[in-house]
Amino acid sequence: MKNRRFLVVLTFALAFILTVQGAGTTPTRAQDATPEAAAANPFAPTKLVELAEKLGKATEGQDPSKYKFALIVNVPSPFWTAAAIGEQRASSELGVPVVFEAPAKAGDIASQQSLIETNVSDGYSGIAFSAIDPASVVTTVKNGIKSGVNFILMDSDSPDSGRSVFVGLNNYQGGLIAGKAMVDTLGDKCGKVVGFVGFITAQNAVDRIAGIKDAFKDSKCTLETVLVDNGDPSKALSNAETAITTYPDMAGMIGIYSYNGPAAIQALKTANKVGQIKLVAFDLATETMKGLKENVVSAAIGQRVYYYGYLPVYMLYAMASIGPEKTMEILKPYLSGDKNDNLDTGADVVTPENLAQYQEFLNALGIKSQ
Repeated sequence: MKNRRFLVVLTFALAFILTVQGAGTTPTRAQDATPEAAAANPFAPTKLVELAEKLGKATEGQDPSKYKFALIVNVPSPFWTAAAIGEQRASSELGVPVVFEAPAKAGDIASQQSLIETNVSDGYSGIAFSAIDPASVVTTVKNGIKSGVNFILMDSDSPDSGRSVFVGLNNYQGGLIAGKAMVDTLGDKCGKVVGFVGFITAQNAVDRIAGIKDAFKDSKCTLETVLVDNGDPSKALSNAETAITTYPDMAGMIGIYSYNGPAAIQALKTANKVGQIKLVAFDLATETMKGLKENVVSAAIGQRVYYYGYLPVYMLYAMASIGPEKTMEILKPYLSGDKNDNLDTGADVVTPENLAQYQEFLNALGIKSQ
C-alpha cells in the first residue's frame, strides 16, 4: 500500500511539473535560488521570513528523522507550484520528509478526505491542507487531532475543524484589495462588474466575494453576479464568454481564482473587448503576467503562495518536536483574527508598472517566469 501510494504521489508530482512547464513556468531546485536576493526585494515579506527563522532556531537540536508531514492542496493546478517549491526548501532546510499531494480531480471532496485519512492512519505527524469545502472536513480533522496529528489549514480555511492555525491571505482583505483596484481602475466609468470563481462554498471564495462587495459600497461599481466553474478551466472560459454576451454594458471582470484571469483574458481577446472591459485578477499565472505586460490586466492580486508551502512545514515541525504550546507562543505576535489563530500572509498588488520587480522576486525564490 505504501509503495503504491508513493507512486501515486510521484506520478502527480511529475504531471504537475510537466503542466507547469507547459504553461511557461519552470520550477527550479530550492538550492538554486538566492534567498539573499529575495530578501532585498521590496516585495519580500520580512515578517514571514522572520517567523521562519524563529521557528528554525526554536527547533535546533531536534531529531527530524522522527517526523513526517504532508501538504495537501485543493486542486492539481500550476497555482500550487510556488507552494511546492516552498515546501521543498523547508523540507531541505529542516531535514524532514514532506509529501505534496492533490485530490484526484478538481473539487473532489471525497478524494481530499481520503488523502487526509490515509496520512492520519499512516502516522504522519502533521498535515497542512487547503479545504475544498470547510464543513466537509470538520469530522475528519477532529478525528485526526484525537490521533495526535497536528493540523494547519492554508489558503482556504475550515475554522470549525479544530485546526491550530490558518495560514494564508486574509481573504476578506484580499477581496477588498481587488475591489478597490477595480474602483481605482474604472474611476467614474465604474458600473457592472462580473466575478468568476471555482468553488462558491469554499471559505476563501466566500470571504473574497464579501470583500469585493464592501469595496464597491461607496462607488458606482456593482457586483452584478459571480459565475461558478467548480474548478474546471474550460467552464471558466465559457463563463467569461457568456458574461461578455449577457452583459454588453459590463465595465469590469474580476477573476477570483488563479485560472479565472487567464480565461477572462482569452475571452476578452476573442471578443475584441480588450480595453473596453477592465480586468482585475487574483494570482499571477503565466498568462496573467503576460496580460499585465499587454495591458489586458489592470491589476493582479498576488498571494504569497510560496509561503503556503514553506511556513506550514516549519510550523508543523515545531508543533511535533517542541509541542503545540511552545509553538503557539512563538506564533502569537504574528497572529490575528477574532480568535488570534490566523497567520495573514498578505498580498501584493502587481500592475504593469511594477511587474518586472515582482518577477525578480519570484526568480530569487526559485520560481522562474517567462
